[in-house]
Amino acid sequence: MVRIAAIGDLHVRTQVPPALADDLAVLRHRADVLVLAGDLTDNGRLLEFESVADALATVGLPIVAVLGNHDRRCLRRTALRRILSRAGVELLDGSATVVELLGPLSADVPHPLLADRQRRLRVGFAGVGGYGGGFWPDEGPPYPPYRAAQALAVRARREAVRLDAALDELDPSVDHTVVVMHYSPTVSTLGREPLAKQWMLGNSELARVVDRHQVDLVIHGHAHLGNPAGQTLGGTPVRNVATTVVGAPVIEEMPPVRARRRSTARDAVAARPTGT
Repeated sequence: MVRIAAIGDLHVRTQVPPALADDLAVLRHRADVLVLAGDLTDNGRLLEFESVADALATVGLPIVAVLGNHDRRCLRRTALRRILSRAGVELLDGSATVVELLGPLSADVPHPLLADRQRRLRVGFAGVGGYGGGFWPDEGPPYPPYRAAQALAVRARREAVRLDAALDELDPSVDHTVVVMHYSPTVSTLGREPLAKQWMLGNSELARVVDRHQVDLVIHGHAHLGNPAGQTLGGTPVRNVATTVVGAPVIEEMPPVRARRRSTARDAVAARPTGT
């Protein structure tokens, strides 16, 4: 069993809240890897990243993260990457990584002497920040006014292309594939977010890429008034781990043997995004 701890939208200013610091400190006893779904900071200042890094340095787990829209306010990207790297954080930005963990052998091990042995589980993570743009016509209300829609569509498509490339990087033999993003790929996790605001919270281009690759799980944040669980139209499980939604890091348990999803009609026709 792979246990993925996930949290997003920490919005740290001067220091990490004590309750969250305590939650992070005990994660090594509850999880195998930690995922951070963006907006680690409130203003993207290096001092804020330093505070986050200090708290993460004690976690003692592999950590993967993406940046959120607040984090992107930082213009010193090399410096922020260096700060997070010192805390053991692998930042995914149109890229992928594989985390190797020890897991049990299959329950049908042929010899009782092998029952306690472990094998390596390989979990592939691909990540982008994502962008707004809306979910029309797949889900949700129509796009915003024309000029805004044009600008958003270009950036949304670009992020989808980058996610597609990151997933292509992953070894297909990994036991699980998890996508991490800040923006949502579906309205199903937007909960009580106003309809007029949903176009700012994500886009369906991301979902099309996710479904085409048949990933096992999507983790995102950003939707502060959303709900914790949903799925794409293609059936991919999606988790919204914004702090205002989940309160503390949540643990997602994944079986040691990957359960491949059956392709749907939507999967079959999902087109690979093209760059603009």
